Amino acid sequence: MSTSKDVWTRTVSRLLFPLHEYVKGHSSVARLRALEESQWWDRERIDAERVKRLRAMLGHVQRHVPYFRKVFAEACFDPAGVRSIVDLARLPFVTKALIRAHTDALKADDANALKRYNTGGSSGEPLIFFIGKDRVSHDVAAKWRAMRWWGVDIGDPEIVIWGSPIELGAQDRARLIRDRLLRTKLLPAFEMSEAKLDEFVAQIRAMRPRMIFGYPSALAHIAQHAKGRGQRLDDLGTKVAFVTSERLYDHQRDQIAEAFGCRVANGYGGRDAGFIAHECPEGGIHISAEDIVV
Repeated sequence: MSTSKDVWTRTVSRLLFPLHEYVKGHSSVARLRALEESQWWDRERIDAERVKRLRAMLGHVQRHVPYFRKVFAEACFDPAGVRSIVDLARLPFVTKALIRAHTDALKADDANALKRYNTGGSSGEPLIFFIGKDRVSHDVAAKWRAMRWWGVDIGDPEIVIWGSPIELGAQDRARLIRDRLLRTKLLPAFEMSEAKLDEFVAQIRAMRPRMIFGYPSALAHIAQHAKGRGQRLDDLGTKVAFVTSERLYDHQRDQIAEAFGCRVANGYGGRDAGFIAHECPEGGIHISAEDIVV
C-alpha cells in the first residue's frame, strides 16, 4: 500500500529532480538510464564500450586540450589507435605539480561553465582543478544508480553527515529550499560536542531518514553516543547507511548497523575523480567501469 511519502519520493525522482537537473544543464537523467541498462551487460560488452568511449574522449582531448595535444605529439600517441585501456600506459603520469603548472593549458578550448574545485589537501597542498557539467552529470548518475541498488531513491528522507567546506559553504537560501523539497538535511560532521550530538540524535529521530550518508567515523560516533544516552535509532525505518571518504573499519560497520538497524554500504571516490566504486547489497564493490578506468 502506497503512502503519501512514497508518492512524494516518486514526484521528486521522476519530476522535480529531473527538472532541477535540466535547469542546471545536466544530463544526469539520460546518463542514469544508460547506466541502469549497462549494469546488466557482460564483461566483454562493457570492456568494448569503455574502449570505444575512451578512444572518443582521447580524440576530443587531442583536438581541444593544448597540454595533451603537446604530450600526445611528444609520445607519438594516436587516440585513433587505442585498442585497450592498457594503451594508456604509453602516456606519462599527470602529477599534481604538472596540473598546478599547466592549469590553463589543461582546460579544453571548447569547455564552458567550468566550476572551480579543490581536493581536501590531506596529502599536503590542496589541488585546484575545474569540472564541467558533463562530469558532474556522470557523478550524479553514478550515485543515483548506487542508491537504487539499495531500494532508496532521490526524494526519500535523507540525513547527510558531512564536513566539506564546499557543501557547508553552499547552504544559501536556494539550496535550503531545494534540500527541503528533496527531503535531505545536512548536519556538520565537525561539530561533535555532547550538546551537538544530542541535537543530531533528536534531528535524526524527528526526520526518520530512509538513508544516511556520511563519514564512517562520524556515523559511528553518533551511534556510540545514542547508545550511551539510551536513545534508539533502529526504530526509524532507515534502510541503508552510505559511507565514504574514509576507510570503513569492521567495528564501525557493526556499530552503525546495530545503532540504525540497517545495512552499511561502502563507497569509494575522490573530489577530483568522482564516484569510483560502490558496494551493492550482495557485498561486492563495483567500479563505475562505464565512466572510469582504475
